[in-house]
Amino acid sequence: MSLTLSAAEFRIDNDVQGIKSTAFLLEGKFYSMIGDKGEIVEFDTEKKMFTLIDPDLRIQTQIDAEETRKKIEQLREQVLNNPNAKTDSFRYFAFKPKFTSEFEPVSGTLALQSNWIDYEIKAIPFTDASAAMYYDFCDWVCYLNLRLNPRSSQMLTRLEVNRLLRIGQKFAVNVSESIYTNGKQGLVKPDRASSSHDLIRRLGDTDRKRIEQVQEYKRTFPQVSFEEYQKRFAEKLAK
Repeated sequence: MSLTLSAAEFRIDNDVQGIKSTAFLLEGKFYSMIGDKGEIVEFDTEKKMFTLIDPDLRIQTQIDAEETRKKIEQLREQVLNNPNAKTDSFRYFAFKPKFTSEFEPVSGTLALQSNWIDYEIKAIPFTDASAAMYYDFCDWVCYLNLRLNPRSSQMLTRLEVNRLLRIGQKFAVNVSESIYTNGKQGLVKPDRASSSHDLIRRLGDTDRKRIEQVQEYKRTFPQVSFEEYQKRFAEKLAK
């Protein structure tokens, strides 16, 4: 199995609210790239290490995935054990999400509902040898995103979505999300978000060249602390 997984490869083209990115799996590593010159994230599945690279700033930093997961789980425990936590019901739900679920096999649609967030997911079967690695990667990215954006606790709801997709051996092709930050009260309209994901099971020459470029960045860009990386990244966005 380890040989099969290490030889696995694929590309996923993502469009999240008009922001396009591409993810690659090659030789036990995931690469996520925003556009042609945006931020790059590499995840080493064996070392459980994230490398963040900014081609514009020409810097990189590393984040220990296990350490990040432990920090988020500690935060989850603090939130759920806080006697006043339920006063912020949406945040409490985000740290302990529960959905009712229904799968429609003809259309391949998975519907998840709660009082706070609904998902409608068009999914296809995903039983490839690399599927387990992909599901794990999706979980690790949830932890990473919350560390990068501490106020976005709703990202943790995706862990439950990932769990249900893993159980059903499904790959999400289209995801529609409806967010009710104050619950489903009256005629309040939810905030809506959508994304699409296209799975390509083989890498082309252009894909491999992009990954080779990432390795060149890792060899030549200086490594800075996570705090320094975040500071310089934020300064760039503010300009």
